[in-house]
Amino acid sequence: MNFLRNLDLYKVIVLLSLVLLPAGYWYITTLDQQIEACNRAVTEATKSGGQLEQIGQYQRRVEIVAQNRRSASDAIKEPRTYFEGQILAAGGSGLKTTDFSPAEPKIEKGTLPGSKQPIADHVVDISWKRERDVPLEFVYAVMWNCESGAQAGGAQAGQPSVWKLRSLTITNNTDKNLVSAKKTPPPELEDRWVIDEMKFARREPRKDKD
Repeated sequence: MNFLRNLDLYKVIVLLSLVLLPAGYWYITTLDQQIEACNRAVTEATKSGGQLEQIGQYQRRVEIVAQNRRSASDAIKEPRTYFEGQILAAGGSGLKTTDFSPAEPKIEKGTLPGSKQPIADHVVDISWKRERDVPLEFVYAVMWNCESGAQAGGAQAGQPSVWKLRSLTITNNTDKNLVSAKKTPPPELEDRWVIDEMKFARREPRKDKD
C-alpha cells in the first residue's frame, strides 16, 4: 500500500512502459511474420505454375464440363437444331439450310456386342441435295463438328458429343456418266463429292428386353 501511495505520474508511466513495451514488441513481431507469410503466399500464387494459374485452369475445365453438359442436353432434346448448327458452321457462307435436312431420330433396338445388355440407338438420317457437290474437306468438317460438338458447346478436342457417325456414302461427281456407262475414271478426279448417305447415332441402355 505504501508503494502505491508513493507512485506518481512518472513512476506509473515507467511501470506501464515496462509492461507494454514487451507486449508491443511481440505484437509488432507477429504482424511482421504475418505480413512476410502473406508476401510469400502472394509470390507463390502469382508465379508461373502457381496456385492462381492452377485455379484458372480448374475453372476453365469446370466451365468446359458445364458447357458440354448443356450442349449434350440440347443435342439430345433438339437434334435437328443441333445438326443444322454444326453443319452450317462447317459449310461457311455458301451453305444453306435448304441444302440438307436432318430427319427425326429413329430408334433401332439391339444388344451390346459381346454382352446381353439391351441398347437403343437413336439414328438421325441427314439427306442432301443431289445436285449439290462439296469438297472432301467439307465432309471432314461436318463429321468433326457433329462428333465433337465444338461449335455448339464451345467444347475442345477430347470433349466429344453424344453423336457418332453411323454410316457415310459419298460419290465423286467429276463425271456423272462414268458410273452409268461403266467407264474407267480419269487418273485424277476433281474434288467434287455428292453425299449419298450420312447417318449419326447416339446409344442408350434399354431397360426392356423386347
